[in-house]
This record gives sequence, C-alpha cells and structure tokens, in this order.
Amino acid sequence: MISVVLLMAGTGSRMGANKNKILLEANNKMLFEYPLELFKKYNFEIVCVINKNDEQLLMPYLKNVKYTIGGATRGDSVYNGLLKCSGDYVLIHDSARVLLSSKVIDKIIELKDNFEAVLTYCKVKDTIKEIDNGKLITLNRDNLIAASTPQCGKLEYLKRAYQLAKKDNKTFTDDISLIEHYYPNIRIGLVEANEENFKVTTPIDYKIIKELIK
Repeated sequence: MISVVLLMAGTGSRMGANKNKILLEANNKMLFEYPLELFKKYNFEIVCVINKNDEQLLMPYLKNVKYTIGGATRGDSVYNGLLKCSGDYVLIHDSARVLLSSKVIDKIIELKDNFEAVLTYCKVKDTIKEIDNGKLITLNRDNLIAASTPQCGKLEYLKRAYQLAKKDNKTFTDDISLIEHYYPNIRIGLVEANEENFKVTTPIDYKIIKELIK
C-alpha cells in the first residue's frame, strides 16, 4: 500500500492572508481541495497534517482520511504524518502545490519499485549565481534542478531519517535531503513536475493559480 502525507498546517504569513493560505478559494474550492481530491482518486492511504486552529473548519473534508496536527516546523509536521502511515511507501506533498498532475503521480508509482526514493523536480530556467565571500560564481544551469513535491520514499527510511535528524538537531528544507544525508548510497529516481505544480506562497502566486484554475 502507498500512503500520502498531505501537508496542510501552514499559516499563510508570506501570503499576507489572515488565515492559512490553503483555505483561500479558487473557483469555489479551497486550495487544498485540489490535491486532496486528486489523491483520493487513487487507492492511497491519506494522512492530512493540519493546523490545530483549522481543525473544526476542516472536519467535513477529512472524511475517509486520517489526520494529525502539525508541528512547529515542516519537518515536525512531516514526522507527525509519517507516524500515522501504514503503507510501505510514502508520498509527501505540500498542499500549497495545488495543481499536481496525475501523470506525475503515475510516473512516481511506476518508478517506486526500482528506487527507494523518488524526487519530483523542476528544471531551472534562470541563471543561478552563488555568492562566495563577496565573489559571484555562475553555476552550470544544465546541472541544476529545483526540488518539488511529491517527495517519496520507503516509510522505514523516512521515519528513521527524521528520527536521526531530531537526535542530531539537524534541519533540512526537504524530505529527500534527509535521505541523501542519512542514506547516501540509496539510488533516487527523478520525475519532472508539471509546470503548474508551483507552490502558492505570495499574493502574485495566488493570482496566477486562480487564473490557471479558471
């Protein structure tokens, strides 16, 4: 069985909204409904990680899924979700990435038996420069990718990696980074994300996603 950890516990601070950004509406649905409804089309175990303040509002949408309360950080929220999972393999997805394609999910499922982990990514379009002691270094764009979600791996590896990170007091910005750090010999499959699967973070992102959904 495959489990999904759907992260919904944000606050919307960078959005400048007075509520969790995933509760904002686009075409008469709240943003989190789009990825949740997509995952429900599969035979997945779904674990929603929510903000405690949103619990009562979200209850009607959490039928036939598991849910848990998020932690102080993204990593804490992911780990809380993993503790509720019973599948062998887990897809971890940010619900603010609203327009995930079913083709991406299908490709992940196709690769999962050949890799212990799978990273969804986007190609880098801009020229990226690194600042090193005030000196600019231009990186080779052809060798760069941007991490997206779903990020996927075997449950046993993800849980253990998060436990070790807690023990070591280390912070990672995405889930595959933990796999890279604690299981460096694991082969990681790559799936390119659909372009619409960007993370809604700022007011301009919200305007764009509403237009795309419309």
